[in-house]
Amino acid sequence: MFPEGTRSRGRGLLPFKTGAFHAAIAAGVPIIPVCVSNTSNKINLNRLHNGLVIVEMLPPVDVSKYGKDQVRELAAHCRELMLNKIAELDKEVAEREAAGRV
Repeated sequence: MFPEGTRSRGRGLLPFKTGAFHAAIAAGVPIIPVCVSNTSNKINLNRLHNGLVIVEMLPPVDVSKYGKDQVRELAAHCRELMLNKIAELDKEVAEREAAGRV
């Protein structure tokens, strides 16, 4: 499940909805954040080499220390982890593009 509840069309992370976090807490399963570098204006599907996108999975987030009343805290924690990682991925993409290693 993706917590944004919609697509951002590659323009960054949208605000999270809490449904996925409620489900994870209720099921007692960890959350595995999946981060994707910015794809806005990066992908040209009409070309053989159509741009660089990096996808990375973060370590699982243990939900056992969160209760139903802490869903928003869990969502905020996961969002912060993902924002930081996406910034790193975007920086790596920019460096690789500047060096011609795409």
